[in-house]
Amino acid sequence: MRADLSGSFNIGVYKSLFEYNHDACYAVDLDGNFILFNEEAVAITGYSPQEAFGMNFVSIIHEDYLEDTIEHFRRVTGGVRERFETVIVKKNSGERADILLTVVPITAEGKIIGAVGCAQDVTKQKELEALLSGQNRILEMIAKGASFREVLNNIILWIERFMNGARCSIMIADQEGNRLVHGSSPSLPDEYNAAVNGIPIGPTVGSCGTAAYLRRSVTVTDIGTDPLWADYRDLALSCGLKACWSSPLFDVDQRVIGTFGLYYDHSSSPREKDMQTIQKATDLTSLAIQHYRAKEKINFMAYHDALTGLPNRRFFDQRVQEALGETKVNAGEKLCLMFLDLDRFKIVNDSFGHMMGDKLLKYVSQKLKNCIGQEVLISRQGGDEFAILLEHTTREEAEAIAQRILKSMSEVFLVDGTEIYMTTSVGMSFFPDDGEELGVLLSKADVAMYQAKKQGRNNYQTYDIMLDKKSLEKLQIENELRKALGRNEFELHYQPIFNLCTNKMIGAEALLRWKNEKCGNVPPQKFIPIAEETGLIVPIGEWVLKTALLQLKRWRSSGLEPLTISVNLSIRQFYQPNLIQMIREALDETGVNPQCLTIEVTESMTMDVESASFILHELKKLGVNISIDDFGTGYSSLNYLKRLPIDYLKIDRSFIQDIAQNKSDENIATTIILMAHNLGLSVIAEGVETEEQLALLKQHRCNEAQGYLFSKPVPAEQFPTHG
Repeated sequence: MRADLSGSFNIGVYKSLFEYNHDACYAVDLDGNFILFNEEAVAITGYSPQEAFGMNFVSIIHEDYLEDTIEHFRRVTGGVRERFETVIVKKNSGERADILLTVVPITAEGKIIGAVGCAQDVTKQKELEALLSGQNRILEMIAKGASFREVLNNIILWIERFMNGARCSIMIADQEGNRLVHGSSPSLPDEYNAAVNGIPIGPTVGSCGTAAYLRRSVTVTDIGTDPLWADYRDLALSCGLKACWSSPLFDVDQRVIGTFGLYYDHSSSPREKDMQTIQKATDLTSLAIQHYRAKEKINFMAYHDALTGLPNRRFFDQRVQEALGETKVNAGEKLCLMFLDLDRFKIVNDSFGHMMGDKLLKYVSQKLKNCIGQEVLISRQGGDEFAILLEHTTREEAEAIAQRILKSMSEVFLVDGTEIYMTTSVGMSFFPDDGEELGVLLSKADVAMYQAKKQGRNNYQTYDIMLDKKSLEKLQIENELRKALGRNEFELHYQPIFNLCTNKMIGAEALLRWKNEKCGNVPPQKFIPIAEETGLIVPIGEWVLKTALLQLKRWRSSGLEPLTISVNLSIRQFYQPNLIQMIREALDETGVNPQCLTIEVTESMTMDVESASFILHELKKLGVNISIDDFGTGYSSLNYLKRLPIDYLKIDRSFIQDIAQNKSDENIATTIILMAHNLGLSVIAEGVETEEQLALLKQHRCNEAQGYLFSKPVPAEQFPTHG
């Protein structure tokens, strides 16, 4: 009796495990016919137990997986436990389902009489893995620089795998946001793609145009009856398209940048699963469009001027290099480089402001394009300078174009209601006559342009080897010098000054440096005389004073005390009417104690003793110190030294250089020191480079010194923080 109860109990347990298992469970006989089928198996396949009992398992296996599945069954009926994946086709819907099977043989009295299996539906897991794999593959394509079209095509093909026969389309909004242009749709007919390329964005423009207009998904399940498709119905139906679902694509600022559409050859509505897949498609497509638009913008910016949109110097140089090789010299062709500089453009900026100046540059750019044609390469080189490349030309043609430019540019510009008269100076060089390399040709066109300036502006000049090189170099420096302040090309270097009694740093001399893109590092002895001659030294000198005082203020705020700053005045500044006012205002603006400022003037400035005495006394009233620079090289007179309110004499470096080897230089230096002390003045020696020079200066009681022995002039950030 107990044995019978035990057997009944075991059968009940096995039946419960089979019937109530969370996995689909089934059993088949040796021929593969179903003999058991639980409720979960019904849920997965769609077949009831009664239907299943009349079926063989091969009838629900997808044909692509049938052969492998039969082989697994043979191994199980041969006594082997098998775990494998296959794909079934569900009843009615015809949908595929990915199934993970664990199958074992059924034995009775030592014989295999069938097989029992547990099945898990892994469709969602497989789809998610495939979606993620496809997404990662496309992201990798983007990262590796695949073409935009290639990426869009792969997004389409990736999504079509999951959408049951859908044919997908990506449309991209134009820059104005008014139309949709073809992006990618490899599965749609070519005639359809061509017809809808450029469709407007509007409230009744099919699914895609409407979705972009309404900024939401639009689902048309039947194109044949839906009013949104009134204008495009015949086109779609003729191409076998009967349903279309479309979703808008947004950028990070929520602007519509395109649409993602799905077409079907039958009436169809999206399921929840479809909507989730479409969302992944729109997210990835939006990312791709934004990436390539940003890349396109970056590439454009790298080769174009941000203000005018013209090609920049980088683009221009590359194209000229290519054009040099394409010029048919043997056929008499020439290549011409034109260099243009607007005449007196700075006056416009100073008079009307930089915003007006920028607008004028845009007008100039457009006028140049209108004058010589869109096909000619025009480049903005920077500031108010432009370059033009004329290919396959002659001297006569180039000169005719130059004349056309001059005439066009001399016409009045109307900018924001203001009439502006502008002319330009044009320089030209020719390949191969004037050179065979880009740098040489550009340089010679630049030289010719400066010659045009020299000839009175508003004209053109071709390069001529007979041009005075020094004159042109000076002219170029002058032209660049006029723009240097506005371009922030100046920098101050500072050379420490040491007290020879305490061996401590007590001050610094501010020295002007200029680095220009065209002229390079220009030595002060080259540009200072030109600045003096043109009067540019006045605004430059004011900049030097204010910059030096601000730097002194920063040093003193950081605890670098005691410290004074020495600033040189040029002769043009020294006699400018508002010198005292300018220095007073600079001191007031920066809050620097006047006693911390030393003004250095040269001996030559004091030849007019009466005028110099008045100016220097006015400076002393401000409370600043006064030093005579380069003493011993100019108008030396005890008489003027007695009459002028001077605090320091600075011995010129020419007397310090050989002081340790030349007795005459030592005697001169000694005499200056002795004379200065007798007059109650301190002495600074400049250009000290050796320990021997320093020892002699200390021996003769020189007060202060500066030179390479202590430090060369350095930028503010490299200035020593202690002596």
